[in-house]
Amino acid sequence: MKEKLGAVLAALALFGGLVCVLSVPRVIFSGLVDAYPLQTILSVAVLLAGLIITPRMRSRDAFRRIETWVAAGNWISVPVGRSWPWTSLLQTPDSVVVDRAWQSMVDDHLLITAGELHWSDNALGGAVDGWVGRGVFVVVHLPVETEPMGIRRPHRTIGTSHRLDLPALNDAFENGEIPPFTAIDRSLFTFEALEGSLRPEAVDSLIRRTLRCVHLLDLGPDLADDR
Repeated sequence: MKEKLGAVLAALALFGGLVCVLSVPRVIFSGLVDAYPLQTILSVAVLLAGLIITPRMRSRDAFRRIETWVAAGNWISVPVGRSWPWTSLLQTPDSVVVDRAWQSMVDDHLLITAGELHWSDNALGGAVDGWVGRGVFVVVHLPVETEPMGIRRPHRTIGTSHRLDLPALNDAFENGEIPPFTAIDRSLFTFEALEGSLRPEAVDSLIRRTLRCVHLLDLGPDLADDR
């Protein structure tokens, strides 16, 4: 219902603006109130209402959807001020700030942390586009430690692990099936830039693609069993 109301307000705002423009195409704005007081006041009011209310309603809807997703997936909120696996790799630790995060067991009993963050100073260069921005992140807690490795854009490998030479891994990266990733100690993590509010679809998509990295690298539970 609220989504429909937001759409109606947006449509009214557009209509009001068109009425204002089409009614008096040759009259400058300073004379609109005198020449067309009712049309001008209504158009401006509806336009402002649409611009202010619609984004807020979308944001509230996105927040409720995330809350539903958290409950359905048995996700548990975790402190955002904790140490993150990428912190030691940053020149300025404060350039990446986690806003909210959750943990759950997903796929083959792997513990996963996912959430929302923002960055500055090109702190995530090579992993996401943009000098500053907001994004979603996923951390897979690996069953055993792994040697440091990763892939950055456009296709730059980091580390000397033989796993980085796997054809299936490189093909998946070239085809966009997996995101840029970093594996260090017992963590493999990924980032993806966000446009607009955080939504469950964005988190689920990055989780799937990150787990694809783990499987292609053969860093899942079977590795611990082999050792």
